[in-house]
Amino acid sequence: MIRTNVKTRGGEIKSNAGEGLPAEALKARTWQNLAKAGKKGYYRVMIKLHLMKSFIFTVFFLHLMHTLYAQEIFIDSLKQLVNRHNQDTTEVNALAVLCNASAQPGSDKYGKQGLELARKIKYKKGEADCNAVLASFNAQNGASLQAIQYATEALAIYEDLKDPVGIASAHLMLQGNYREVEDYDKALFHEFKGYDIAASKNVMGRFIFFGNRLAPLFLAETGQTYVLKNELDSAQAYVEKSIELNETFNGATWYFPVYLLATVQQMKGNYGPSLENYRRAVGLAIMNQHLDDTLQIYSGMSTLFRKTGPADSSIHYAQMVIRAWSPVVSEIKNLLEAVTNLADVYKLRNKDSALKYVELSHVLKDSMLSTKNDREIQNIGFNAQLKQEKQTADQLKYKNRTQLFATIAGLLALLIITTILWRSYKQQQKAKAKIERAYGELKSTQAQLIQSEKMASLGELTAGIAHEIENPLNFVNNFSEVNKELIDEMEQQLATGNNHEAMEVAKIIRENEEKINYHGKRADGIVKNMIQHSRTGSALKEATDLNALADEYLRLSYHGLRAKDKTFNAELQTHFDPSIGKVTVVPQDMGRALLNLYNNAFYAVHEKLKFGVKGFVPTVMVSTEKLNGKIRITVKDNGNGIPEKLLDKIFQPFFTTKPPGHGTGLGLSLAYDIVTKSHHGELEVKTRNGEGTEFIIQLPV
Repeated sequence: MIRTNVKTRGGEIKSNAGEGLPAEALKARTWQNLAKAGKKGYYRVMIKLHLMKSFIFTVFFLHLMHTLYAQEIFIDSLKQLVNRHNQDTTEVNALAVLCNASAQPGSDKYGKQGLELARKIKYKKGEADCNAVLASFNAQNGASLQAIQYATEALAIYEDLKDPVGIASAHLMLQGNYREVEDYDKALFHEFKGYDIAASKNVMGRFIFFGNRLAPLFLAETGQTYVLKNELDSAQAYVEKSIELNETFNGATWYFPVYLLATVQQMKGNYGPSLENYRRAVGLAIMNQHLDDTLQIYSGMSTLFRKTGPADSSIHYAQMVIRAWSPVVSEIKNLLEAVTNLADVYKLRNKDSALKYVELSHVLKDSMLSTKNDREIQNIGFNAQLKQEKQTADQLKYKNRTQLFATIAGLLALLIITTILWRSYKQQQKAKAKIERAYGELKSTQAQLIQSEKMASLGELTAGIAHEIENPLNFVNNFSEVNKELIDEMEQQLATGNNHEAMEVAKIIRENEEKINYHGKRADGIVKNMIQHSRTGSALKEATDLNALADEYLRLSYHGLRAKDKTFNAELQTHFDPSIGKVTVVPQDMGRALLNLYNNAFYAVHEKLKFGVKGFVPTVMVSTEKLNGKIRITVKDNGNGIPEKLLDKIFQPFFTTKPPGHGTGLGLSLAYDIVTKSHHGELEVKTRNGEGTEFIIQLPV
């Protein structure tokens, strides 16, 4: 077992590497020691820590509010500048900054407006900057080919202007996007080119890595590319060179090359040095204020301990990743690595736990595949657009050539026209064959999209599930801590012969254990429902409590939306008929159908709330009843309603009234198929313009 010393801001903590460490385990031991010292001392320390945490949170919150307020003022100032329409270089620069600074969807419109204006007034620097920010925007939204196109145009202009910062930044964007589409050779080409100019000119970051040297970043990126190519010796050489340059953030060494070195060492089997560098990377990431990136370090440590032991340490770090992971700021590959490690470790310990984590790893892999499919579809559309533009340019070229030859000689012109028509016919035949192949691929992709929509609904549930599962877990943790203290007290009473007091304490412990068991089963039920929701393929119908199912998915949908927008609140009204009993349905399919209806209802009231209607209270109502031999489920909202002319289309696949990027148009289509085809029921919609919408599900008993 390797002894390590872990540096913290409060000093040095000594521990065994195999114990899973850092702060959480040691803090738990500290609480146990305090508990042994007696209740009064324990509670005094708890109160002090609570006050300290409250003070730190308040300072952080005020600082965050001040920063966001300042940024909002800055963006408003830029918009006012743009709205003057001076049609000059200042307006181009403002549009470029707006595209880069605004976090709102669709902010690329500013970059496109700036690009158009820069070309109009022949402002080459502004044209290059607008291309660069559009490349950054598309890269962040997974459109790698579009990002490559914009970054390539930016690079050409920066090279004409001999702008070293722009050239290096464009190479940096290109290497990342080529690596994203798995073209590692081109990624390395831009990494080498970018490093040469960044090192020779001591270039500082502009669009990326702002205010820091780009040379260390290029070296680290090159190391990461070689890791993906599994060329570990080359990867280690570039990572170590990046570390030697000693780039700093917030006065501390940059953590990322250290993390990469630990990963390379782990892949090469150098487990001792790898563990030391992982631990060093954790401390540096915290000092760099990159707290979210500690998850990738913890997932790497979990893999290392899975390979070397002890297994408890692998479980510890994997569970740290799972507890802290967030879909908003964390990468899904880190969660997948942690879950896979847990599945492997539990194979030899607990087959039920192993099966649970294997199923969860499959869900995560499907989610990653869904994201990849979405990106490929975007890129297919982009390629089709480029091909269409090229064909248009070729046709114009042929037309001009024909006119030129026609002025030289009639016979020669006739021959040329005949040749062009023949070639055009051949091209049309080839294009027809390509279109037919593309159509076949599109039909296959459409089937995959429908399955991806089902899996995407799992992502909608993630935030709500996290909120729902947090409460029972808190109860389990709290009652467990109290029972530890009560057991100590019971032992003291038994030691002094006070059996009556000991029996009273034992009674309290029994009651607490019953509560722990209750909340544990509640958490287990939530997890089982999530796993059941994620299953693909056909499922069997079973007797299901529709009232509980409808209520559970309503809460999950609401909390999922609140996770995206903390300011949003809505009134939930439920009227469940207890007489309907259990109904035979496929619970995960019916859950998906209800989830899509709930999401649409919350979206509708959320959109109406943006208009600032006086006295408007967003409300979603759900009711069940048994009527005329059928089970009726009603989902009603008080949003803006659906225009009458669109009612015939809302259940069609891929039809949506939401803005681009806010919906695939498959939600209501899938809900309709689940209700009518899978359960032989009916799904109808009633709406009144400006007053709301009502979806009614009727199922046979």
